Amino acid sequence: MIFVKNKTFFSKIIFLLNFITLALIGLCYLLSNYHLEILSSFSITIIFLPILLIFNFLFFIYWIIKIDIRFIFSFLVILVYLDKPISFFEIDKKVDKQEGLQVMSYNVRLFNHYNWIKNSSTKEDIRTFINEKKPEFVAFQEFHYDYKELIDGYKHSYIGLNEGNVGLAIFGNRKMINKGQVLSDNKRKIAIYVDFIQKNDTVRLYNSHFKSYNLNPMSFKPNKETFLKVVAKTKMVHEIQNNECSILINHMKKSPYPLLMAIDLNNTPDSFVYKRINDFYFDSYTQNGFDFGATYDFSFLPIRIDYIFYSKLVKVNSYQIHNVKLSDHKPISVFFDI
Repeated sequence: MIFVKNKTFFSKIIFLLNFITLALIGLCYLLSNYHLEILSSFSITIIFLPILLIFNFLFFIYWIIKIDIRFIFSFLVILVYLDKPISFFEIDKKVDKQEGLQVMSYNVRLFNHYNWIKNSSTKEDIRTFINEKKPEFVAFQEFHYDYKELIDGYKHSYIGLNEGNVGLAIFGNRKMINKGQVLSDNKRKIAIYVDFIQKNDTVRLYNSHFKSYNLNPMSFKPNKETFLKVVAKTKMVHEIQNNECSILINHMKKSPYPLLMAIDLNNTPDSFVYKRINDFYFDSYTQNGFDFGATYDFSFLPIRIDYIFYSKLVKVNSYQIHNVKLSDHKPISVFFDI
């Protein structure tokens, strides 16, 4: 007999943990590929998919070493996710041609308005960083209007504010021949956009910021109150993000021009909202080998939630995540050939 029947108490505990992991991965798969309102309360689980897949691989190795047929369950999961990029890394050919139209996306977290980073020079450091990199366009999320004068290296700008003098902004050195907003059902600015001329063609640049979960797993308490609070908030944000996604995609599909979109999606590439956008537009993310692509540190887990998408007739020359710690997000730059 090739496989040994391992029915010890320890092996049963391991298999129970393996089964729970498999069930959570199955939940993530459904959440990634379908909009199921009945499961929306658990949508935050998708953020932890990379960890679950690591555990699944370890279970696979354990059963193989034990020569136990139960390896097959974890093996099937590995087959399903074998060719899929997982949240913050992917295997791809690196493109590194830093020429063309440079667009930067940066959630500046209000320029450290509330001193989250204990550094009084943070806002000035952001200005210095932007001026050194000199992107043709920079799209800011969580832009605080009080610091508008900091971004002084650009001829043109368009700012769309929501509550608290905070919102979205696009700065650029190309003339913005048209400007506009994308509004949610409750009149919140989901996105702003500008049209500009590039090589005798008109291009549209969107800047968007989806609703955040605003959850810190490190602060969770093992009690019923915390669980119910997380479930309720997760369900609410899941529905809001999907609604924002529908409105934004419908608007972009009507664009008469090739488009670029900088966005803080507040969700990972494993999420349903990401996949909906990626069905119509290309993610500019490219990395070499197993290089990490995290743009945000979600407690102990680095994840990628900042993106620059693009439409057909546009080519990516280079992609870069800037390793600067001036916000809770890292800025990303993409050089485009349009």
